[in-house]
Amino acid sequence: MRPDQLRGQVEENLRQLGRDHLDLVNLRLMGQDSVSEHFGALAELRDAGLVRHLGISGARPEHLAQAQEIAPVVGVQNRYGIDARRGDEMLRACGARGIAFVPFFSIAGGGREAGAVRAEHDQVHAVARAHGVSPAQVRLAWILQQGAHVLAIPGTGNPDHLVDNVAAGALRLTAEELQLLDSIGRPSS
Repeated sequence: MRPDQLRGQVEENLRQLGRDHLDLVNLRLMGQDSVSEHFGALAELRDAGLVRHLGISGARPEHLAQAQEIAPVVGVQNRYGIDARRGDEMLRACGARGIAFVPFFSIAGGGREAGAVRAEHDQVHAVARAHGVSPAQVRLAWILQQGAHVLAIPGTGNPDHLVDNVAAGALRLTAEELQLLDSIGRPSS
């Protein structure tokens, strides 16, 4: 989508939702090197009162720096989880700047977002057994313990899973368990 098309998209969302403003709009990046034009267009919509807050999604740290030169960024929505941690640098950058980091596919894990059935990691099973919870709850607890600025998107339509997701927020993993889970996907030394 071109920057000049963003206003039409925002206005269509407002019409469909019956609202006069959107509280948050994330600019979803699709491999761009620069976010300046697109984020600038969203900043104009914010200045016009159609959008209250701006975020970015699928971003790298350099995108965050570019966006912040244009307007305040309240959140970064990126893929991140126990076995999908190429975003460690962005997680830290957001924490240092007081920006919400909103990981997606944090419960699904590597390859599961496409509906693929994969075996769960032994480490996740071990921690789940120790607490008497599901592997999904362990994954969610791990994500939430990555920092006070981390907000999770567990995404469920199942009421039982919703109850489990809320309970995972109270699950506190030990330093040893966090270290064990951190070893997933990293080469042994």
